[in-house]
Amino acid sequence: MATTITPTIVNVSASVTTAPTPSQLQQSGALVSVNGTTLTAGTYQYYGTLAALVAALATSGSGNQVELLNMATTFFAQGNFVGVYVLELGAQSSAIVGINALQTWINANPNVFYAYLVPAIWDTNDEYVSAVTITNGGTGYSSAPAVTFSAPPAGGTTATGTAVLTATAVTSVLITNAGSGYVTAPTVTFAAPGAGTTATGTASLASDLQVVASSFGSSTGKTYFFVTTTQANVANYAGTKAIFAVVPSPTAAGTEFQAAVLFYQWLAQTPSASNPAAPMDFRYVYGVTPWALVNNQTAINAILTAYGNIILTGAEGGISTALIRNGTTMDGNQAMFWYAVDWVLINAKQQLAAAVINGSNSNPPLYYSQKGINYLLAVLQRLGNTGVSFGLIQAATFTATAFAAYIAANPSSYAAGIYNGFSATVTPQTGFESVTFALNATQFAV
Repeated sequence: MATTITPTIVNVSASVTTAPTPSQLQQSGALVSVNGTTLTAGTYQYYGTLAALVAALATSGSGNQVELLNMATTFFAQGNFVGVYVLELGAQSSAIVGINALQTWINANPNVFYAYLVPAIWDTNDEYVSAVTITNGGTGYSSAPAVTFSAPPAGGTTATGTAVLTATAVTSVLITNAGSGYVTAPTVTFAAPGAGTTATGTASLASDLQVVASSFGSSTGKTYFFVTTTQANVANYAGTKAIFAVVPSPTAAGTEFQAAVLFYQWLAQTPSASNPAAPMDFRYVYGVTPWALVNNQTAINAILTAYGNIILTGAEGGISTALIRNGTTMDGNQAMFWYAVDWVLINAKQQLAAAVINGSNSNPPLYYSQKGINYLLAVLQRLGNTGVSFGLIQAATFTATAFAAYIAANPSSYAAGIYNGFSATVTPQTGFESVTFALNATQFAV
């Protein structure tokens, strides 16, 4: 019998693993239209160029048609690396009605857009009760006292709340109905105790837009609103992670929509190992007028201290190009902090889902076992390493509860195929905001 001898002793097979890239969600954003386009209300359309978007605008004077043109012009002045959607809400009778319409649309269409550039008129005055600060908890209460808010002007609704008692004193108030239509903060009154002193407190107001944005205030919110505001109104959005507040330059041309600058920068990012993510603060911008430092220093400091964003000159560094100053969300975090968190959340979900699906179509298959947990943990750690190389995170550590320990603690999970034992510690990258240089000048003795 003849023996067949192959000419190749060693066969080498190679596979290429492509690093995950940011989900398309992080490059999707919408200009919010209120009857400013020819689109049907409740629909949206993608535009890759300014000319294409302009062709979709409604006739002059319809809705916020002029504003949309300014939004788009300023947006595409930053570049054409990424296009933008327009979300048409249709005609709205007021800013409040429009804001509520956007919230309704988002609730019905979650995770469609990463960010929204909203009409400037939506920077409305405060009108909802957001919280009550206890100034005196009172004494002698045996049960939670009734809480009463004064009524708003005609057409509004009165807020309601429930007092929370610790021992015999009021420690907080749970807002059960934020009310509406308040122009100034209402008076808060607590019922008196049987014997003791009556509690006191003061109410704080929030704008409609802040109420909507607060729905995405958790670390998993992944939705942002770019708001045009004023120095006086920046404080209305304090603590709201989902809002970028932008105060336009006092000398900006009427055709500029400066919030569109940050909106573009937020969407145009595609971090990679060869193109690491950069801090949002100090990025160059184009086609907009920066704040002048002369005679504006007090206003600029107040806005930046409140975590608002402005377009500023690079004169301090001898640079003539305008740039973003602050690059923060209204909770005070650098924008890229949250971008990195979102990147990890989006890609971890995608990578784990892909591993489980592919695991049922591979040989050997992926099973719920210690080996399977180890495999998924390795997927997560590779993701973390990629985030480091992309300049998004400083460090990432992923851990997993051992199979035996997890099943012992959750005996029904194995039969149901449920494993909730992964956790991660991620440190996003941040940029320099302030640098101190110490100089000691000395004159030597002769």
